[in-house]
Amino acid sequence: MKKTYSILSAAFSVMAIFPILAGLTKWGFPLYVAVLEVSLFLPFTLALAGLVFALMGLKGKLKISLVVLNAAGLSLSLLLVFVALFGFQQP
Repeated sequence: MKKTYSILSAAFSVMAIFPILAGLTKWGFPLYVAVLEVSLFLPFTLALAGLVFALMGLKGKLKISLVVLNAAGLSLSLLLVFVALFGFQQP
């Protein structure tokens, strides 16, 4: 069961981080827009689910790697949400 949690954690981390990083390229911008049209909080929830699954997954270097990867995705998503909610307000 722990192996399944580790696989789910890796899948959720890829689903959370890839659209954000692909949004920085010309070919990935439509993917980024499509993800954000679903919800602004979708990358955040995917990274949070990945972090929860990483904490329940296999122990060792894999667990540490998954926790760090999902924490980075969570931080990146929180930055995106913060800028979107508070950064674009008119003075």
